[in-house]
Amino acid sequence: MNQDIVDLELPYVGRCLRVDGVPEVVQALMQAMPSWPIKVSPPSSILPTRYIYRDATGLWQGSLHEANEFHLPSPASAACSLVGDLLSERLQTQPELLGLHCASVEINQRLVLFPESSKAGKSTLSVAFAAAGYRLFGDDVLGLTENGEGVAMGVAPRLRLPLPASFSAEFVDYANRYAGPEDDRYRFVLPKSGGLAHLDERCPIGAIVLLERDASITHPQVVTLPPAEGLLQLLCQNFAREAQTSILLQRLLPLMQSVPCLLLRYSEPLVGARYLAEVIKHPHLQNMNRASLIKVPPTAPTNEQDKIYVQKADSKWTASPSVTSYPLAEELFLIHNESGAIHRLNSSGKVAWQLLQQEAITAVELSEIIATHFQVPTATVNLDIAALLAILNQAELITQC
Repeated sequence: MNQDIVDLELPYVGRCLRVDGVPEVVQALMQAMPSWPIKVSPPSSILPTRYIYRDATGLWQGSLHEANEFHLPSPASAACSLVGDLLSERLQTQPELLGLHCASVEINQRLVLFPESSKAGKSTLSVAFAAAGYRLFGDDVLGLTENGEGVAMGVAPRLRLPLPASFSAEFVDYANRYAGPEDDRYRFVLPKSGGLAHLDERCPIGAIVLLERDASITHPQVVTLPPAEGLLQLLCQNFAREAQTSILLQRLLPLMQSVPCLLLRYSEPLVGARYLAEVIKHPHLQNMNRASLIKVPPTAPTNEQDKIYVQKADSKWTASPSVTSYPLAEELFLIHNESGAIHRLNSSGKVAWQLLQQEAITAVELSEIIATHFQVPTATVNLDIAALLAILNQAELITQC
């Protein structure tokens, strides 16, 4: 028997990986998933679903379900690849868990979530929180229970290399001191003892924080956002792609109704992490700055005939019965039941929709009621209502009577 060939067995996913002659991949994976009880066994007669081997050209990963193998530049890269696959498969074994792409850190016995956003720095900020002495639940994936608790996946955070020169010496020192598997592109950081939640540890959610990293920001700032901003980010970053939109909203709406949604603007990650932690610890600071990212309407009709069409005095409109509405604070989310498409309305759009649900109404009548309700001139509202009706009509959310 070749002693260089082993099979790996993990909780939830069973015997899932064969490693042929690459013990450093096994070591890298164990470091990246430090609280997972990974069992290393002699190869069985049945080939596991995944396999990794080395030949004269380098490392290769393959799967019994895919025809093509792909090259891996290093054991650290192999660990990165395997972690993503294994977490996805682990979540499939517990459909009651909603898998979210987000970083998460424990502050005051509550989790603060940082939904995925391109190059906003959630992984970097995660390591910064670890350097500041806070406990991570992960930098990329979190399980969410039906009652709103976060479930740790037990995976170490990963930094993109090289580190920017603008990062503080303290941050760089921490990242170097607790360095794990790495290559030219990525480095796993292994927080000191107690700094990373173990696999399946749970904690209630305390806040959703969106990120804006900008080198020109001299002092970090935390801004309070409408809860719908956090909901949109979480909806877009879930693992359950096959789940119905209505089910996702039912799971996420209670969460967004009970926790604040914030925006952290920052430059240096360690400074940003410490500032945000103080704001989280002292909730009254969250009310110092407020902002709204609401845009109404999201897109305006480009065809002038559409505007004229919806403004005809004798054209009455009503809400389609195939639409489900979900209120969230001053806003409203609409789901087209057949397609599952999500549409978001701001406060004025919410009022318009409520009127359309009650009775058939013309654009002119709708404009007059909206103008009276918000105490603005009717002429100011006319085009917005025309654009809104055109969008709703195009999305099959309203019908003409």
